[in-house]
Amino acid sequence: MATKSGEVTCRGVRVAVKNTDVNVFVDEEDVMKAIKKGYGDIMDKSILAVNKDSLERVLVKNPMIKSAQVYYSLDGYIHVNIQQREPVLRVLTGEGYYVDCDGRVMPLSSKFTSRVVVATGDINKKFACEKLGPFAMKLKNEPFWDAYIEQLVVRSNEDVVMIPKVGDFRIVLGKVDDCEARLEKLMLFLKDGITKKGWNRYKEINLKFDNQVVCVRK
Repeated sequence: MATKSGEVTCRGVRVAVKNTDVNVFVDEEDVMKAIKKGYGDIMDKSILAVNKDSLERVLVKNPMIKSAQVYYSLDGYIHVNIQQREPVLRVLTGEGYYVDCDGRVMPLSSKFTSRVVVATGDINKKFACEKLGPFAMKLKNEPFWDAYIEQLVVRSNEDVVMIPKVGDFRIVLGKVDDCEARLEKLMLFLKDGITKKGWNRYKEINLKFDNQVVCVRK
């Protein structure tokens, strides 16, 4: 006779965390601690007595977890699938924090540092979430900028200066609103003009002027 699910006791928890090749904010130990602290001991209980919705609510209280899916199998295991939050920007102003791909603040982690664009300068959380985070996402989604831009410096008037990984100069972008044409203009200049003239010729590239790239020599 087949075993009824109500008679099956919990033998353990199997945890799967997505995208650990990119970020490792949450591991199996974190999940088990969260379950024990927020829900209680589930071992040797009937798997049907374990409230899956309650478990999911407990897990998403973790600021590093975006979503959790809980289900059970008739071999007695509770399965937990975790999707971590994905940072696109690391802000070093004040205590420091990340902005994730949904434009929400998430704390820095003591166990892992995500390799994303760093932002410094005059930054409040509203500007970081509404303006700077989406801009960092735009950079991340374009392979050229993702590989090239290392840091964003925000001035008091909310102008953004980009610091590249290659070349000892700064790029004055200006406002991040409607910046696609300026970025395209910059990409053409970097791929064509500056590679011919050399990376160390300029100390500043300014994109704030209409239809031109203004360079300041060293």
